[in-house]
Amino acid sequence: MNGGAARWPQVVARGAGRLAGSTVVASVPTAAPLVALTVDDGPHPRTTPALLDALAATGARATFFLIGERAERLAWAAPRIAAAGHELGNHLWRDEPSVLLPAAAFATGLHRTHDLLAAHGAVRWFRPGSGWFTPRMLHAAGALGYGCALASPRLVAAACPDPERLAVRLAGRCRAGDVVVLHEGDGDRARVADLAGALAARLADRGLRVTGLDDLVAHRTRPL
Repeated sequence: MNGGAARWPQVVARGAGRLAGSTVVASVPTAAPLVALTVDDGPHPRTTPALLDALAATGARATFFLIGERAERLAWAAPRIAAAGHELGNHLWRDEPSVLLPAAAFATGLHRTHDLLAAHGAVRWFRPGSGWFTPRMLHAAGALGYGCALASPRLVAAACPDPERLAVRLAGRCRAGDVVVLHEGDGDRARVADLAGALAARLADRGLRVTGLDDLVAHRTRPL
């Protein structure tokens, strides 16, 4: 994928999540000037601390969708993220397409990651690997009280080789209630903290505040 806002799967049927027992959110109806920033594929030994510093510098909050085996290996990360006032999200145990997992493997990964993260704060959302989901997955997540968090159209950054330029592009596409997805990692994801800081600044210029998904949902003007 390039450094722009990547294409990403979206909900294909209105109300599909409610029918399966789990709310599916790609945007939130709200009158508040808020945009949810979500960060996938962490924690990472370099980008997670840098992201926390960048968000603190701008007063922004975010939801970190953590991969369980990485959070287990970097045991300092989840408590540090939560202590900084950010939200924790469940991105399953491994970095793989969740929709391809057998039902038992999906449930095991979901619960194992939940048990690891819930020790450090409330965990109310999961994000399936690669963004695709099935009713079966939503049923399993709903049993844990989870909603399924996706992204608003054209607001996914799979990489960030030019953070300033991408921040301008993403900020120009954002509207109140949108959900943005960034990614941690090495290589062309290594400058994600620069992107997060620049994006928060550009959104502030437009009168929009960056927050976590729970906070955005709390400001909804009608049921999801």
